[in-house]
Amino acid sequence: MKNKILTFIFCLIIFGFMILNLITKNEEISYTERRYLQKMPEISMRNLFNREISDNLEKYLTDHFILRDKFRSLKTIVNLNIFNKKDTNNLYYKDGYIFKIEYPLKENNVINFSKKINSIYNNYLSGMNVYLSIIPEKNYYLKDEYISLDCDKLIDLVIKNTNSNIKYIDITDSLSLNDYYYTDIHWKQENLEKVVNKLSVNMNFEKMTNYKKNIYKDFKGSYYGQLGLNVEQDNLTYLTNDIINNAVVKDYDSDTTTIYELESLGKMDSYDVYLSGASPVIEITTNSESNKELIIFRDSFASSLAPLLLNGYRKITLLDIRYMNSSLIPKYIEFENQDILFLYGTSIINNSTILK
Repeated sequence: MKNKILTFIFCLIIFGFMILNLITKNEEISYTERRYLQKMPEISMRNLFNREISDNLEKYLTDHFILRDKFRSLKTIVNLNIFNKKDTNNLYYKDGYIFKIEYPLKENNVINFSKKINSIYNNYLSGMNVYLSIIPEKNYYLKDEYISLDCDKLIDLVIKNTNSNIKYIDITDSLSLNDYYYTDIHWKQENLEKVVNKLSVNMNFEKMTNYKKNIYKDFKGSYYGQLGLNVEQDNLTYLTNDIINNAVVKDYDSDTTTIYELESLGKMDSYDVYLSGASPVIEITTNSESNKELIIFRDSFASSLAPLLLNGYRKITLLDIRYMNSSLIPKYIEFENQDILFLYGTSIINNSTILK
């Protein structure tokens, strides 16, 4: 009798999950994982044994399994609390912060980064005011060798191998762990006053001082869903004033846009509120009294920083050579004595092969 009961319960669970999976509506997007879910492939007798179809079908069934997020959370809880692992899914959780393990230091990639900006300097920027700043990953401020590469060594390698005409601006002492989101890689725009001050002194531009804070209270950063735990969400603050509100933004991927794309809030990546997310070329013109122009070679960190520099420049152009080959730069930019800033996070520098 006992075996029959166990068999009945087992079958009930198996068929119960099967029926629930069949009747539950499929979602197109996983907001916790910030990605589109696999769609049901078209299956016919002709492609039934096609390897690609079977792989896509397996991905579809995995993506749309009932209570999938709950099982992912259970896996994380078991790994951290029962098996006593330090990390799960290459993520580390401590004091409310989620950290992505970026280790070890890839010296060849760091040197390759310096070679890339040296090449851009030699081809286009010789004789101009050119600056470089490196944004430490937030792991740097936790001071845990298990999850963090040697940021100081990375910076030393970059400086040693970069053209001496490019002035390095050290911003590591202008940041702390509190200046980064709990659930995301990025820094908080509202906490960048010290960074802006350091840049303004070294680059000789007039900084802005007065802002209105606008707060979105349901920000789930890129690490939130990857970890799989129900951790505290962040507030995302975007700063406005007359100069920011009146700026004209031209995105070469989508024509004219705005400094803040408010429709991005609550969608797959709310950080895209800053300059509408990734784009190869973005041009911002302002009503600033300055006659200076700035070109920023950048990654995603600059999206939230650039609006805070608008008082010092009548035009700021952001170039992202992750999405555009550097040989195409002259197609969009005519270099005429602008200020130049290379601004990159340590994660990009440590994986610099993505720069084109």
